Amino acid sequence: MKQYEGRYQCFASNDLGTAMTSAITLKAAASPYQRPENKEINVRTGASITVPCNYSSSNDRVITWTFQPATVTYNERIAESADGSLVFANVLGSDNGLIFYCIVKDLATRKSTDGPHYTLNVDNTVPLPDRPPTITSPVLTTEPRIVLRDDTLRMKCIATGKPVPSVRWEKLNGNSVVSWPNGRFRTEDFGRTAVISNASYGDSADYRCTATNALGEATRISKVLVHARPFFSVPENAPHDVIKTPGSNVTIRCQAEGIPAPEVEWRVNGVPIAETSPMDNRVIHPTKIRISNLKVSDSAVYQCIASNMHNSIIKQAYVNVLISMPLPVSSEDVEYVQVLGKTVEMKCNVFGSPSPAISWQKDGNKITENERFLIRKSKYLRISEVTFDDAGAYTCVATNEYGNATLSTSLTVFRRTKIQPAAQYRYFVRRGESVTMSVKIDIDDGVVQGPVQWFKSDVLIGRGINYDVNNAAFTDSGSYKVMVNTSLDHAAVHLTLVVQDIPLPPLDFYVSPKSGGSPLDVTFTWQPAEDNYSPIQEYKIEFEKDNYRPGKWFPLVDSIPGDRTSFDVTLAAGLRYKFRLWALNGIGWSEAPSAETGSGIQPPHLAVAPTANPSGVSGKGNTPTNMIITWDPVSPVGRNGPEFGYQITCPNHRFLRILQSIWHLNFVFAIPFESYEVVNLPTYTQYIINIMSYNNIGNASVPQDVLGYSGEDVPLSAPSDVTVETNEDDATVVIVRWQKVDPDSVRGKVLGYIVSYETPSSNELKERSVGDTDMTGIAGLKPFTDYSFKVAVYNDYSSGPFSQSYVITTPESTPGPPSTMRLRTTTDTGAHIAWGRPQEENGDVIGYVIKFVCLNDSTEIGPISVEGTSYVTSQLRPNHMYDVTVAAQTLKGVGETANIVMSTMAGEAPVAARFNVTAGMTTANVTWYQVGGIPATKYFVEYKKSTEDEWKMSHGSYSTEKTGEGVPLAGLDPGTSYLVRIVSVNAYDQTVSRAIMFKTAGAGELIAGVVGEVWFIVLMCIIVLLLIIIVIVCLLRRRKGGKYS
Repeated sequence: MKQYEGRYQCFASNDLGTAMTSAITLKAAASPYQRPENKEINVRTGASITVPCNYSSSNDRVITWTFQPATVTYNERIAESADGSLVFANVLGSDNGLIFYCIVKDLATRKSTDGPHYTLNVDNTVPLPDRPPTITSPVLTTEPRIVLRDDTLRMKCIATGKPVPSVRWEKLNGNSVVSWPNGRFRTEDFGRTAVISNASYGDSADYRCTATNALGEATRISKVLVHARPFFSVPENAPHDVIKTPGSNVTIRCQAEGIPAPEVEWRVNGVPIAETSPMDNRVIHPTKIRISNLKVSDSAVYQCIASNMHNSIIKQAYVNVLISMPLPVSSEDVEYVQVLGKTVEMKCNVFGSPSPAISWQKDGNKITENERFLIRKSKYLRISEVTFDDAGAYTCVATNEYGNATLSTSLTVFRRTKIQPAAQYRYFVRRGESVTMSVKIDIDDGVVQGPVQWFKSDVLIGRGINYDVNNAAFTDSGSYKVMVNTSLDHAAVHLTLVVQDIPLPPLDFYVSPKSGGSPLDVTFTWQPAEDNYSPIQEYKIEFEKDNYRPGKWFPLVDSIPGDRTSFDVTLAAGLRYKFRLWALNGIGWSEAPSAETGSGIQPPHLAVAPTANPSGVSGKGNTPTNMIITWDPVSPVGRNGPEFGYQITCPNHRFLRILQSIWHLNFVFAIPFESYEVVNLPTYTQYIINIMSYNNIGNASVPQDVLGYSGEDVPLSAPSDVTVETNEDDATVVIVRWQKVDPDSVRGKVLGYIVSYETPSSNELKERSVGDTDMTGIAGLKPFTDYSFKVAVYNDYSSGPFSQSYVITTPESTPGPPSTMRLRTTTDTGAHIAWGRPQEENGDVIGYVIKFVCLNDSTEIGPISVEGTSYVTSQLRPNHMYDVTVAAQTLKGVGETANIVMSTMAGEAPVAARFNVTAGMTTANVTWYQVGGIPATKYFVEYKKSTEDEWKMSHGSYSTEKTGEGVPLAGLDPGTSYLVRIVSVNAYDQTVSRAIMFKTAGAGELIAGVVGEVWFIVLMCIIVLLLIIIVIVCLLRRRKGGKYS
């Protein structure tokens, strides 16, 4: 490869100029070479060592160190320096026997070579003492380190010492430490390597590494300068191709940047410009060339080469001076599309030199510029806020002094895409529950829809027309932006999600005497707590009385408007109170009430008579000789004083007085006084009951009277004259009648009668309860079945004895559907259907009715009466679907149907016939045979000349009786080739046999034809054999002598 080393550059030329590439250097890379040897390193414990990786290679290489055992690797104590050497900050006794070697990979040749294999022998007898850090890399130098802009800067700081030093890097501005570049700085290799990515000019600075251990520290400063390869910061500063007309001017720029500043070399068609002929109309500057009053001969390729010590770049511009009439740049028609209200820009894509003047037309009419129509850059037609009327055909006309060109295009306007909520703009959900927000898209058919995206706080959170929020939290509340992008526009909508929950308990709940009120008037005040995004609707106040049912809370105020923060209440005398407050929002009541207030508050002793009597008073017995009187107790608020109790009065019994509670004492009775039992009463006797509240001040107002009854007992009598009437028109319904019992025998209030019925053949007993009547209808019975009916009266306590049974047989009815209907066999035209007797015969079955309905064309066969439980038919059509129904029949008529859906087998074409042909001069005889398989019902014989296309039929069709007989073909031409075939036909299809070719005998060919026949050959063989026998006989006789010897 050495002979090919050098600089290479490519030049491409034609009649209009020469272009060139950048130069590249080809250099043969030397393969790494390491002498295969083993070396030993002897060292004391605690010593620092540096092992170089000696190599002979290009600079483009990678060095890695390998250790044996493999468990050893780079760590805080073992590092690789910038030049590839392996550094031990200090050697441990455990390093004894460690083997290591470097591997050098040449990136040019992609070959790797091992360096010497080192074995570390550690002397642990006298370890070296601890020592402060020493920095081995970077080395001391006055030369700055150069890094190129946009490259990655890596600075290694390798230190030795005992204990192992820690390393840190700092960026300096003079003597001050400054911050690292945000997002571009990191450390690697246990903090020893500082890395700055995408180096910029601001990274030129001094960098200090500090190595520290318990005995001291060491520092080393590296100076870094950021240089730059030549580059163009803006495209306008670099050369670019231009097309000019004769007489115009052009300026070619080459304003490259870089550190050091690049030097610029100009070339024309690959030749240094200084070596070209001077041009009067060309002025050359260091960074630009200006050519005025261009001529066609001035067309050329100009190159600028910007170089500094780091690299060089080449940019070139083709200056094309030409004359041309307007020409379309592309032969393809461009069709423009846009949505309503947007802006569209249509291009007149033509080229001409000099540049042509452009005009636009729509539907043949010239377009005049206005506030919506603008011709931009003499080429583009811009239409703002397009309407449906703007759609149509457009034409641009390009004209210069050498000719003109016309281009056609079109504009299609679609509806704007809309996105709307599928349900509502605002969604509400309780915390912890789920909600689905949805949108719907309205898009024109000609517009391609893109993905639907959901954003919250400008972060993409989902895709699709639905977005699910599961286990909603308060952080899910907020505005959601839903956007859809299309091929032409986009649309967005904002939805709001409010996550709600029950309110927190109210705060600062206090009770205080009402200003200006009575001693029993108090004022409650509070502060609303967090409503959890659902406004407070109302409050309620509860109280507990520690001298009446401690621990049980009662309502004091059921509803207070949600905008209130105070409320006045008048309390009852004689009680000690505690209060609590609840809040309600749209989600529910607060999980807990406010803190309790007013603990033990007791209004003054202002006792008065009770203000309320018990409610819900009733009297009812649960045995024949008692009556239990029950009531709803008066609320403690309404008792108003001590020694509260109830006075129960039954005018037709006796006076009762019950003491409920005693002033200042807790409730001490074993049972609550909410009921009272009166015993030893006559059965089912009416009583007038009233219950009045009282305390030590007096009685409440007079209560209303309530009627009560003592307990009921079992009725004594059974109904009589039970009859049952059947219905011939509906065998499932009967009418049961009876004579009602004497009311006095019921021993209670008559609630009604129980009609019991059953079939003797089963133990299933059914009952129906009716009111206080003497008849009822019973439905749902089985036809043609025996039933037994009996009736009993009943009251609230029990039912009485049943009447004598009345037995009937329900009339016949139409039967139920046949059971287990099935298809036994089927053919192409027939089927065998079978079924079982109905499970519900409902009478004597006298036969069945079957019917076939073709599902292909709705034609019917039947109904057909059948005596048995199966039927065979052959009246069906092949390959058809049938709905087959069967119903049983009694004297009452035809019953319910059972059905199956079946299909007949498909008819098949007959098999092809086999045949032979015997030909004469003008006739032929065709004989065919029917082989096994689907038979034919008739045959046709067809023939034609081998040179013709159309087949002829011999006479008409032939029945199957002609099978095996010959069919003649007459009127044939002598000496002509014919084809013959047999067409086999049945009711479903036809089959054409293969054709056989034969040839009729021509004039002079008949004998040849006979000679070729088998019978003729056999005859000739017999004659020859007879002649041979005669000759043999003659020879034998001649030997014997005689007349002829």
